[in-house]
Amino acid sequence: MASEKRARTHEEMTKETSGKDYAGERGPPRFSAALDAGWDSLTPAVCDQCRIKKIRCGREKPFCSNCTRLGHRCEWSGNGKKCNQTALLSHTIEGMSRRLESLEAALAETQDTIKRLVSGIPTCIDTFATLQPSHTWPTPEETTSTLHETAVFKRPIGHFLRSHNVEGSERYFNPTSLESLMYDIRDLFLEPLVNSGSESQSVRDCALLAQQKLDDLVSRNEEIIRNGAPPTAPPISILKAMIEPYFATVNPHFPIWTRESFMRIATTLQETSLINQDLGLIVCSNNMILMTLAANLSQPPSHQDKPRHSRSARSGSSINLDLMNGFLANAKRAIEYAELLLSPRLINVQALLSLCVVAQEHMSPSVFARLFGLTAQCAKSIGIHDWERRDLGIEEEEGARERQCLSYCLYILDKVVCSTVGTSPYIPASDVHIDTITKSYDIILGDLAAKARLAEIQETIYLEIYARRAPSRTAEEVRLLLSKLDQKLQDWLVSSGVDSADAADETNLSSPSKIELSIGFACTQLLYMRPFKEHPDVTYRIQEVARRSMKLLLRLWHSSTEPEYQGAFPRIIASHPPLHLFEIFACILGGEGLDADIKLLESFTEMLHNVTDLRAEESHNHRLYEASNAIMVVITAMRNQHKRRKLHHTSSSISSSQVSSIESQRLFPYSPSSDVPPNSNENHTPPRVQDGNQGTTGLAVPTFEPLMSPTNSRGCPEDELATIMGPLGKGPFDSFDLLGYNEGPQIPRGESLVEKEMWWD
Repeated sequence: MASEKRARTHEEMTKETSGKDYAGERGPPRFSAALDAGWDSLTPAVCDQCRIKKIRCGREKPFCSNCTRLGHRCEWSGNGKKCNQTALLSHTIEGMSRRLESLEAALAETQDTIKRLVSGIPTCIDTFATLQPSHTWPTPEETTSTLHETAVFKRPIGHFLRSHNVEGSERYFNPTSLESLMYDIRDLFLEPLVNSGSESQSVRDCALLAQQKLDDLVSRNEEIIRNGAPPTAPPISILKAMIEPYFATVNPHFPIWTRESFMRIATTLQETSLINQDLGLIVCSNNMILMTLAANLSQPPSHQDKPRHSRSARSGSSINLDLMNGFLANAKRAIEYAELLLSPRLINVQALLSLCVVAQEHMSPSVFARLFGLTAQCAKSIGIHDWERRDLGIEEEEGARERQCLSYCLYILDKVVCSTVGTSPYIPASDVHIDTITKSYDIILGDLAAKARLAEIQETIYLEIYARRAPSRTAEEVRLLLSKLDQKLQDWLVSSGVDSADAADETNLSSPSKIELSIGFACTQLLYMRPFKEHPDVTYRIQEVARRSMKLLLRLWHSSTEPEYQGAFPRIIASHPPLHLFEIFACILGGEGLDADIKLLESFTEMLHNVTDLRAEESHNHRLYEASNAIMVVITAMRNQHKRRKLHHTSSSISSSQVSSIESQRLFPYSPSSDVPPNSNENHTPPRVQDGNQGTTGLAVPTFEPLMSPTNSRGCPEDELATIMGPLGKGPFDSFDLLGYNEGPQIPRGESLVEKEMWWD
């Protein structure tokens, strides 16, 4: 066999050294093919220790079996392998490492530039430090988490309609709308109560009914009259009778017409025949009467401690209620013909704007949003926001003031629709000129300009936080944004003539106009605090702001002595998202509420009932009342359960102390501290107690042994307590045995004991 072995020739050794044995005659493998095969193809076949010792390597990675057995350090550097491939790999990896470092540096610089442009602050050095290349090669997943782990506060999102109606419509609700807040209450608080095993059955039933109620309120549709009949003109006598009350109660708060312009409307409508009457004039007259009647029916109670009056007593007259329902039906018919009011005329803008005010108070938010879209379109067609220009052919000052009031009213309502319904702003701040210098004697225009400036801040909040392109923010960026918005609101308070200390304390305000501005201040704070409620600067502050907002609304309701606020209060409630109500509900349902919060909610729900008692069921305020009432039922059930558990815990602690005292008396009936002398009577006759004055036997003090439970109970503390209670454990009309020791059906010991302890307390 030794003769068969031959030495290798020079050509065979050259061929093996040149690497042709890897691929026949095609030469050594290309480096690009190795890269395509992955990094595993570039690692050496054996470790360095096995190559040095020239032993067979097990090729286990990262530690081969030989190095593990011998305790050596197992390395896979490839030293000693063919020099040409090792040098090629080394140079290639070094080049790729330098390119990766340059790319990471460029990426970090780009991110810093973007942050400076967005937030206007210097870039954080720590962010750039996290992007520096390390000695280890990060995976794509690690790189992604490193770049985005600091952006923790994202844009809030809303909800889609979950239960489709017959028509199969799909609707979206923005995060601050009433529908979205009801979904949040349902998912975050009611759903856990329904599925909780620690709550009582009554609490779970109430939570389930509240869930069904909220779902019904969200999916409730608006009933639109579709009979084809156009709106009819109101009687002239009623129209003239309502002009003075309207300008005394409604117009100072939301001026759509001037007195002179509306007198011209009434005169033109009276002189025109029924066939040729203008639709804009009819809608303006009908809505003016409707708003006046609604203001008269929205009288606050004379005293908050008096019992709630009946519907007929609050309405003042059933005739006014019937008239309001008739004019409301006429307004719904006008909505069907709203597209005929899009011709560019001032009277059409006023007609559509008055329809928006009616829809905001009496109809659903979706109808209100659709009408306002038409109103904004018609207003832009006549250039209503260019009221300060003098080349429009408007020579009289009264006409310019009327257009200025309309411009402010449209801009304010635009932000109301944006926050309560969820549409994007129709009228940007760049299209509106808000005069910062108003005449001191024009109080109505001054208050309206203050509300317009607050609406400008609300638009900034929407674009910075709620818009679809709103960026994600870190905790420090959120803190800077909150500081900037707080400063804007403080400046607005100063320019509006409201003291910041008075705005923070609802008891210091006396003027209804100042209370209304303070309500807007608090609701605007909630608007930009709620998306960041997990931020440490907002967590506890948002609850105080919500309480103050609700207290201000209640104060305005009970102290609105000025006539213009009697009819404006329902629209004030509908103009702000009910974030204050949601925060207090969340605080109580989450177990962090106070008794004062429950009383505040009860007063607020009672106020909503008084405001919405005569309103349609599909209106915003009425649905807000129904949702509040349904959640208050759950809170009441949870409160009753807490009282029962607290009572049971108290009675159990008292019972334990009594049982321990009884047990000690049974085991040691005559302790040294006992005032009764020991008795050696073996027949267990009751001992006589000596009377100090008469020296006769009076009371018989029985021992505890005859009162103990039967022998089969083995001295159970619960049985002993129940036996001692005796007749006191029965109710006034009960004649049942205490624990069922008689021959009748046995009563479970635990349930009977709890019942008797409640009677005992």
